[in-house]
Amino acid sequence: MRFLFTFAAASALFVSASSATATAVVPMSASATTSAVVWGTGGDLPVAANYVGDGRTDIAVWRPSTGTWYVRGASPITWGVSGDITVPADYTGDGRAELAVFRPSTGTWFVRGVATVIWGRAGDIPVPGNYIGDGRAEIAVFRPSTGTWFVRGASPIAWGVNGDIPVPASYTGDGRAEISVFRPANGVWYVRGASAITWGISGDRPQPGNYGGDGNADRAVWRESNGTWYIRIESPPPPPSPTCDPSYPDVCIPPPPPDLDCGDISYRDFRVLPPDPHGFDADHDGIGCET
Repeated sequence: MRFLFTFAAASALFVSASSATATAVVPMSASATTSAVVWGTGGDLPVAANYVGDGRTDIAVWRPSTGTWYVRGASPITWGVSGDITVPADYTGDGRAELAVFRPSTGTWFVRGVATVIWGRAGDIPVPGNYIGDGRAEIAVFRPSTGTWFVRGASPIAWGVNGDIPVPASYTGDGRAEISVFRPANGVWYVRGASAITWGISGDRPQPGNYGGDGNADRAVWRESNGTWYIRIESPPPPPSPTCDPSYPDVCIPPPPPDLDCGDISYRDFRVLPPDPHGFDADHDGIGCET
């Protein structure tokens, strides 16, 4: 089996069919641009991340049978053993993802060149990400049985249900990973503090990343049945209206005066950036008027 990587512009869906001699990529939008790359083989697992440090997500796979990482444009590296879960992320804040694995049998994180840390227990799903906004990925786990996120150094947060796949990433471009899940049952992405978006189908493996190089994470899925990646490149949001306070970029709330409370507006669970002049984010977790 070959892996075919297919890239799509925002709001464009692609259907791909491949054979030994040709590949057809059919866009439903004539204005979309696409490219296809073969990388990996049967049994490999996708581990796309920014390994080079150029601000873009690199195509990569991990081979469980040998514990070897194959990053496109770099030399292979062995890190991990069969049964480990890959957790590449920028744990050091140098702008590059470190090779890392989580060992479920012991709840241990092995981060190449950084540290070995115990965090989590059997049944947890590792979800590293820069949740605090300090430029480093925090070690974290999602507990499916309760839908709870445990971020090392922060309070637990409930988001998602059993069966969801955690997909933390900086979808809004504020430098912090949003707590998010992909629901295979309906192909919907639920990002805490943002609107739900449908991208993918049951059986797809979500692989969010900054594929467009604009600083925002793009929603992407890998379809094992045909080895194809479907990537939704997000367009940058328009600048806020002069009548909308920039502390609330996803909704339109005027700046004070007057000072508003949550009871004065209809918006709920929206993203909040400093300085938050209305004080909607009382617990300072980046979400305003939480339900």
